[in-house]
Amino acid sequence: MKVSSLLLALFCIAGIGQRVSAEPLPKAIKSAPCLKPPTIDGVFEADEWRDAKVYDFDMEMLSLNPPGKSSRACELRVMNSANSLYIGFRVPDLKVNNSLDPLDFDLATLAFCRGKELVTGDDRKLIAPGLYADKHFVVPNKDGDDKKKDGRGAVEHSKGVHSFEWAIPLDAGDTEDIQVKAGDTLRFNLAYFDSFKFDLKDTQAGSIFGGDLNKADTWGTLELAAKVAKDDGSAFKGPAWVSEFFKKQTGPAKRLRVEDSVLLPNLAKPAVKTLLSFTYRDTEGKEKEAKAAIYFPAAVRDDPKLRLPLYFVAGYETDDNAAMAFVRRGFTVISPRALEANPLIRTAAPDFARMHMARALSFVDDAHVLIGGGSAGGYMTLMVAAETFPIAVAMPDVPPVNWGYNAAYFFKQLEKLASPKGETVSKVPVLNSVGSMLLAATKVFGDDFGDATWYAHSPVSQVSTITCPVSVWWTTADVLVPVDQVAKKFVKEFAASKFPTGFTMDPEKLLTTKQGRTRLMDVLPPNDYDLFERTVPEGTLKLGAPPGTGKPYTAEMPLSATKQWSIVILDEGPPEPNVGHAKYAVNLNRDKAIDHFAKTSKIAVTQLTPEKLARLMDRYAGKEWLPSKLKQLDEPESEKADVLRGLRTYVKAGEEHAKQFAELYGKLPKEKRVLEATVVSELGGR
Repeated sequence: MKVSSLLLALFCIAGIGQRVSAEPLPKAIKSAPCLKPPTIDGVFEADEWRDAKVYDFDMEMLSLNPPGKSSRACELRVMNSANSLYIGFRVPDLKVNNSLDPLDFDLATLAFCRGKELVTGDDRKLIAPGLYADKHFVVPNKDGDDKKKDGRGAVEHSKGVHSFEWAIPLDAGDTEDIQVKAGDTLRFNLAYFDSFKFDLKDTQAGSIFGGDLNKADTWGTLELAAKVAKDDGSAFKGPAWVSEFFKKQTGPAKRLRVEDSVLLPNLAKPAVKTLLSFTYRDTEGKEKEAKAAIYFPAAVRDDPKLRLPLYFVAGYETDDNAAMAFVRRGFTVISPRALEANPLIRTAAPDFARMHMARALSFVDDAHVLIGGGSAGGYMTLMVAAETFPIAVAMPDVPPVNWGYNAAYFFKQLEKLASPKGETVSKVPVLNSVGSMLLAATKVFGDDFGDATWYAHSPVSQVSTITCPVSVWWTTADVLVPVDQVAKKFVKEFAASKFPTGFTMDPEKLLTTKQGRTRLMDVLPPNDYDLFERTVPEGTLKLGAPPGTGKPYTAEMPLSATKQWSIVILDEGPPEPNVGHAKYAVNLNRDKAIDHFAKTSKIAVTQLTPEKLARLMDRYAGKEWLPSKLKQLDEPESEKADVLRGLRTYVKAGEEHAKQFAELYGKLPKEKRVLEATVVSELGGR
């Protein structure tokens, strides 16, 4: 069940309609004329809500686990112009809850009803710490994300009070939003959840009009001010300086185009999220557009010398909460967004280009670049690590390392995974869903899973050029990324009777070529890694089990003191049909490693090897470096600039680094020595 569905169901179960509040909110709310839009940052400035009508009232809060009732003194402010509605809401709450893993967060949902009863498409706007979501009612206990995200929202916590602010267009031309004009009246409600958890332990919930979010008959009405003018729309625009700031970037970073920006709430120092677009070259070498989001402290505007470690989110889009956790630790974070296809389908080209641009930003310390991602994002983490130099650390979670093997495992068995006759659910539901979704990859890479193209785009073929530290983990129970592609010795035999007849994870049965059957441990030198085998403790919560039947397992990822690769194999027992990546609720964090690689670590001399330098020279010369029919090079000038940036960063790390470059460059074949003489001299070469 989705979180949004749980939130709706909670109101239905709790029956929040029996108000005993001494000071209830009037059922008819009148919006005041707005003369100047507020800044939507969760902070109630002295003058920005001066025009609004202020409603002070008591809101009843109910809890289920354990049962209880309480009341909180709240405040509601409402005003509108001819084009926008602004709502402010304040509620006492002594503690900020903003964790998604495990789920535990505070949030407020603003709900509208255009008629007397709710219909599909009625608008909902959700705010949580670091999160604004534009949603709509679908059916009772279910809402959906709008195709087009409209409006703004933010929350700030100060002196024991949460302050929520919404800016909502009266008519954004979106049928999943309100479509009204000044002077209209519509039904609405506003719900608040304190410490929402899946098991509802210590969760409290209340709504300003009571009632059920599935039904609008007990809601109040909002009458919009009629005789008002249009405002300047400033509440929907980010800080004006951000666009100008990015226009001044140089090198590959000047390709980043600002689409929008917003101030981030709940941070000790102001920070900004900026939505970007950029062009890259697709698998045929043609120009194509991609999108990204970057998070950074506003201080970079005023301090041109400020350099921050970069956390590069590979493959999948991250959410604001996860990104803000890194921003609080002093990072700049860049993530893909609005993805058109799974990372395993679209190839690494847009991630390569995004990395070139991110490292060139004036406020990024490219001696401390960290890469991370899970599943297909973990695969992308390793591919970007193979291309980029230098990297502080690569941190993939459960990555496919032989894409040809994983593709054969997915696609050769799709017929076996289909739902049996007379049934609607596959025997292996998660694998069936993911395999079907990724089938489009065959149009990109072909249908010979054991050939050179699939292998070239697999981390197992790039081990010699992944020269940075790597912290990675897999689990024995993974059904999506079988551990058999790492090493056969980790395989736990599964119960064949639980899976479709003939189902296999064995590379020897799925493929005939050596490339298709290659495992990571076949190509990773034993002296390059430390292996840490861990067993899930007894009593750990099994995924899908009812709450209270165990506890999540949390542990710090071990980090080798001397080896390049730190590999964790988590023994969860054999794969089971209903498992995705993991069987148990496991949180392997890298807090110590992240702090080390972001702050105190230095680039190892050994990051530059003959193979890595040869790769860099191919990139500099505009030569495709993967033996593949597919293109992956970025724009020529960006490739050159990124290679030079990396080499300059490396040789500045110390005399031994400059010496290593000089020796390795001198040993390259003549045709590989493509740097200009002045550049070679600058880098300490001969």
